[in-house]
Order: sequence, then C-alpha cells, then structure tokens
Amino acid sequence: MKFSDLNKLKHRPEPAEPAPPKRAAPGPAAASAAESAAPDRPPQAAAPEEKLPVVREREKEEPRPAEPAMPRARPAAEVPPGPSFRELRARAREVYTRMLEQASELLRRIEQPYTEQYDSVIRACKAASAALKTNPVLLNFTSYSTGTDYLAAHTANTAILALAFGRAAGFSDSDLEFLGFCAMAHDIGMTEYKELYNSKERLSDEDFSEITLHTEAGMRMLDRIVDLDYKLKERAKLILLQTHERLDGSGYPDRLSGEEIDPLAQIIGIADVYEAMTHPRPWREALNPPDVVRELIEKEGRGFSAKTVKALIAALSIYPPNSLVALSTGEIARVSCVNPGSLTKPVVEVLLDAEFNRIPPRSVDLLKHPLNSITRTVSPAEIADMNRELADELRAEYWWAEEEREEA
Repeated sequence: MKFSDLNKLKHRPEPAEPAPPKRAAPGPAAASAAESAAPDRPPQAAAPEEKLPVVREREKEEPRPAEPAMPRARPAAEVPPGPSFRELRARAREVYTRMLEQASELLRRIEQPYTEQYDSVIRACKAASAALKTNPVLLNFTSYSTGTDYLAAHTANTAILALAFGRAAGFSDSDLEFLGFCAMAHDIGMTEYKELYNSKERLSDEDFSEITLHTEAGMRMLDRIVDLDYKLKERAKLILLQTHERLDGSGYPDRLSGEEIDPLAQIIGIADVYEAMTHPRPWREALNPPDVVRELIEKEGRGFSAKTVKALIAALSIYPPNSLVALSTGEIARVSCVNPGSLTKPVVEVLLDAEFNRIPPRSVDLLKHPLNSITRTVSPAEIADMNRELADELRAEYWWAEEEREEA
C-alpha cells in the first residue's frame, strides 16, 4: 500500500452503524419520515478503535516495540584555533635550516671522490614536502641569501620552490622525492666554477659560456653518489643536463625544445629562474616577485610550458611571499603569507601609510577583508626613494645568518 492510499483510508467517512433487527425494515418513505421525526438526535460516533481494524488486529497480534528515545543533541564541538603565524614561522625555520644544512653538505661532499648523500637529501626533501602541505610560511624563507656562498641558499631555495610547484602540478609522492633530490643536485657542477658564480661583477660573454659547462660537470658528479640507484642515476643525469633548456630551443647545452625536455627539468628550471631573479646579485637588486611572475607568464610557451607556469602561479599566486604592494587604503604592505586557493588575496603586513611614513606593523588577511585589496605592486626602488630606512631594513632581512636559528 502506498502512503497516499493509507492517508485516504485514515480520512474516509465512517459507515453508519446498522440498526438492530427488531422489526422488518421500513420502506424508503418510512425511513425518511423516521429521520425527520427525530432531527435532534445526535449521530452516534464510532469508537476510535473501529477506524483501522486491520492495523488494530496486527497491533494485537504483534505489539510494536517502543521506539528508543532520541539522543539529546550535543553542542557543536569547538574547532581549535590554528597555529599562529609566529608558530608557523618557527616550524618553517626548522625545516628551512635543515634544507640549508643539507644543501651545504651536499655541495661540500660532492667534491670528494665518493659520498653517500642520496638518502639524507631525500629525507630532508620529504620533510620539506610534508611541511608545504600545511605551512605556506615555508615559502617565505626562500627569499634568503647566504652571503659567504651564494650557491648554498640558492640550492635550498630552488629545491623548496620546485617541491611546491611539483605539489601544485599534482606529482605523486615518489615523483616529488625524486624531484627534490634533482633540484638539490641541479647545480652541483657549479662547485667547479666558484670564482665565476661568486663574482662581484656581471659575467662577460666568455665567462658565461664557460659557466654553462656546469650542467655537464654536474651530470658526471652524480657518479660520486654511491647510494643512488643506477637506474635513478641515469634519469637524474638527464634532468640535470636539461634544467637550463627552454621550450623555444634557446637554452643550453643542447638547445632542446618542446617535449624533448623532461617535465621535472622544466619544474626545476622555472624554480631556478624565479629564485635567481628574486635575489640580489652584486651588479643588480632583487626584482619584486610579482614582476618576475608577470615576466614568466609573458614568456609562457617560449621559456616554459603552460602547465609549468600554472604550477608556479598555483603555488605562489600573483603576489608571492615578500612582494611589496599598495592597498586600496593607500597603505604600503609586504605579503607575508599566500592564502592557498586565492591568487589575489594573501595575508599582508602593513608597513607604511599612504605617504610612505612608518606606522606600527599590523597583519591583514585580505581574504577576510574583501573591501581591502591590492591595487598595484611597489618596486624596491620606489621604497628606497620614499623611505630609505625601511628599504635598508628589508634588504638586510634577506641575508641568512647563524643567529637566525636562535630567533624567537
């Protein structure tokens, strides 16, 4: 029986109770006269139990068990607040310190005839990859430079950036581990050209041609890592050789193009370029991160594939960490943290008012304040012109020192 049929049954008019058989039933006329003679007689109501005899009989035969009492509603559990920016920064510092130490150790030991570095590099990269899942503040640390040896921080930074881009591109955990190792090893051949990469002057064409040989030197040096499986070693050699190749054939050493370039080499290549352009060199200042992102987008399809550029944007957004920006309030701020899933609404630290005067720093999550937004980027040169003191402080902040480990 359908529910609608049962409902009709519940509301069907009850049949009149038959009269007891005392005498012969009168004809229609007599019946009508009898009804008219007693107009005030109330109709006899049917007993309640007579309404659904079938259901009543089943209830007599099979008593319905009492329904259990509904549990009392519990109050909604309170969601514990997430870690503060200070806590995230402290955790990120630990991971970055380990990556920097591992990069320095790899670059030092690769000059030996034999070394075991693969497993230790993989462990450090796994920790960094895991941290990137929940701690976007780790990306802030890729703005550091090492004054005594440029290559150490560049190696650690490139590896962290490559891992972030690989995660955004959907790489598996095993691919991420191998990507991290290759990114950490991508410039090991540079150890044969220390004077050139630490040069205080811009390289001449001749010097640049010489330093491009570091890719082949690095490929040969992989043979010194004895705990690296030979099958993985062959692919790693190929990737190291291709990190400076470009889609349009303008790279080196073999001027490969298009699909000839390994996807992992593309990821490491764009991480290497972004890192280099956003860090100062003796002959130039660091570029503002949004300007670097814009340039890489404009060169999409020539330098790097669309998929590779999209991975960079997904990880860093349009305004990467440490970008200098102007807000709709006129104030000047620095991006302190990317909001995952938002390209234009990061967390910022407001540093200056609209006239470039110092104000007490405060944090603003633009995702939670939709009326406040970024209106433009601010170049380091503009900061230097308008507030030299802040410009000097920002420049000094990006040099890694031992005391950074003790920072609260």
